[in-house]
Amino acid sequence: MAELETLIRVRKHDVEERQKILAELYRYAQDLQDERDALEAQRAIERAKIKDIDPLLQSSFASYSKSVDLKLEDIDEQREKMEQRITRAQEDVRSAFADLKKIEIIDERRKAQLLAEVAKKEAAFLEEVALDQYRRNQDDY
Repeated sequence: MAELETLIRVRKHDVEERQKILAELYRYAQDLQDERDALEAQRAIERAKIKDIDPLLQSSFASYSKSVDLKLEDIDEQREKMEQRITRAQEDVRSAFADLKKIEIIDERRKAQLLAEVAKKEAAFLEEVALDQYRRNQDDY
């Protein structure tokens, strides 16, 4: 029994560590999304500012917009890779959790079986005591 309890603790720790990794991946994915949103918002602000400015500045905005597009593409690629890592991490968490649950179920069944065996032995012992008591009472008469 002690072996399973130790194994359960190890598996719980494993699940927790995998959950921490998954949470970190989610945070990183959210950071990428925030960065993407900030770039788009900044570009929109810059676009609004140059509407009333001379055409020369508008041509420089085009190069700025292209550089933002490149950064957005890079962020999108990173997010796609991150989504794949998140999917794998989710599968790892599910697998580790399933392993933990299997061991916990086995442990519960073993404990229930031991309790049933103890109860059976206890009942047999009490039955024997009762029979001895009955025999003594019969001998006294």
